[in-house]
Amino acid sequence: MGFPLMAGSSLPVTWRMPSVDMPYGAEVQEILCVAMGGVDSYDFHALETIQCMAERRRGGETGVAALQALRGDAVWKAMAAGSWQAGGWDRGLFEACLCRSQTLAQPPTYSHRYPTAQRMREWVKDPVAYRFEYVDGLKATMLLMNGLVGDFTFAARLKGQAEPLSTLFYLPPNPNVVYSAALMAKVEEMFVTGKAPYPVERTLLTTGLVAAGMQSLASGQKRLDTPHLAVRYHAPRKPQFSQS
Repeated sequence: MGFPLMAGSSLPVTWRMPSVDMPYGAEVQEILCVAMGGVDSYDFHALETIQCMAERRRGGETGVAALQALRGDAVWKAMAAGSWQAGGWDRGLFEACLCRSQTLAQPPTYSHRYPTAQRMREWVKDPVAYRFEYVDGLKATMLLMNGLVGDFTFAARLKGQAEPLSTLFYLPPNPNVVYSAALMAKVEEMFVTGKAPYPVERTLLTTGLVAAGMQSLASGQKRLDTPHLAVRYHAPRKPQFSQS
């Protein structure tokens, strides 16, 4: 109808520590986000964190073929599995995310920076995981770990690189809430140029993933095929996050 559309979270446009983006056209094998918050709310923000990185991979976005949501003990069992093939996720990506966190929980003695699995179980009362598979084969995991972290971190396994690419999606504190201003700057850009700075298809896909996650949890944590999420688009080459 001749007008642009824009939607989504402020996470994709906030600052990052370190200030890195997914290399455009990278061959990505597996990605993971560790976040805070609850389902049907902060899972959306965590999925937008994942998607703004995933969409830059080689071939562009292909959509998601299937999703399984896990909750409670099922999350700890998946974590212990140690790999996607065994029913969990890449342990190195999880560790890379925690090492970027600025809010990682600590024991009273502060005796060890990195928490043990036992400590995580003590602190996180209601863990949630969404494990999903993209149409092109990329594997992704979103983890909501309240009690362990209070921020959003991302890590990716790139083909040919030994170390994960990882970063913190930094949310400046109250009262300024500058990340919301960063999002509004993108809205202003759309009004001035008449073009959305990034595709609204991203949020179409992440919204569908939230719905699929809720449906999976409601159906006993079953794996659900998602042919309706075969959303295809290409992300802009220019990074869209705040860097100044």
